[in-house]
Amino acid sequence: MKKFLLVATILFSTCVSAQLREGIVGREAVARFGEDIAQAFNKRDAKTLALLIDLRGVALRAARFQGLNPTDLEQFAAGVESAGMKNIFGGYFRTLDSSQGTVKFMRVTNTTPARALVRLDFGENGSDYHEYVIETREGRTRAVDWFQLSSGELVSVTIGGISQLFTTSDAGLVGKLFGGAKVDEAGLANLRKVGELQRAGKYAEALATIRKLPPQLANSRILLSAQASMASLAKQDDEYSRILTMLAEKYSDDPTASFMLIDHYLLQKDVPNTLKAIDTMEKRVGVDGITSYLRAATYFVVDDFKNALVYADQSVAVEPDRVNGYDIRATVLVRLERFADAVAQYRDIEKKFQLAFSRKSFQDDPKFAKFVASAEFSKWLPK
Repeated sequence: MKKFLLVATILFSTCVSAQLREGIVGREAVARFGEDIAQAFNKRDAKTLALLIDLRGVALRAARFQGLNPTDLEQFAAGVESAGMKNIFGGYFRTLDSSQGTVKFMRVTNTTPARALVRLDFGENGSDYHEYVIETREGRTRAVDWFQLSSGELVSVTIGGISQLFTTSDAGLVGKLFGGAKVDEAGLANLRKVGELQRAGKYAEALATIRKLPPQLANSRILLSAQASMASLAKQDDEYSRILTMLAEKYSDDPTASFMLIDHYLLQKDVPNTLKAIDTMEKRVGVDGITSYLRAATYFVVDDFKNALVYADQSVAVEPDRVNGYDIRATVLVRLERFADAVAQYRDIEKKFQLAFSRKSFQDDPKFAKFVASAEFSKWLPK
């Protein structure tokens, strides 16, 4: 289950709170912004996104993170501004297109200042959440930064620091990213080599190069997260599992790692730690159809169908427009051998979401053998 890492990989190559210049933006204006940016994503409307995002403001924050002098700061900001919309949002558009994904405004946060919480659903490839930091300048309300749950950072920090990691010759910047660690010329050269290999799609070679770094760098949260993404893309399942295990051992209490570790804990059928990670996630984004679905899936993988049904019901109740909640609910009913209820749920799915099930889709899975052999199933999908 590598759903969450794909999102982090998209953003890794492109993530201090902003101070308001003209007063706090009202909650209604933040809500309007959230609705507008969700609609722009769903329409793949780059022009509207360019109006909603103060990319220069984001770029300047990214440049300040590096401690650039005024001349270099302006050059860096101009470069990010000119290419940023294509590079950043182009990646989102491609992923949304490939997964038939959607974006939804969830709510206005209770933080001060308030932020717009938006969720990006990438279908089988998982999801991500953005918290947009809003400012009003010269009568225009725009986002000047946003926090990404998948990376655990503001975009400005990703652009200004993490995205420079595999290209820079600045030992001071790299040391800053790693908590003051000293990095020599060989280490910088290896990091740049990782970047070259990653951009060339040579993920296995990039992984091997990271292992040449000193352990305090290679085993950092930043680079372990990067390695997990690379292992996923290289289809090295064993390595992916090993890296996530190390990430869990070293950073299980780090809130910025909890989102990524949900996959790991589910793979290990580790219910307590999976639920703990979901708790951490919900403290940030609240309870929604996805977090409830994840709880249902957590109990389902250990055959605790009673609790799985509780959270499947919650997923449907919280977001009745998401098919996933209904689907896992129907599957749980099958495992409980409540076949009449399961058929009723599948019929409801067909009606609500204009889908059609076939006998073959159930016959190929041994978990549905008793269901397929039941009278209720035969009445619904006769031979």
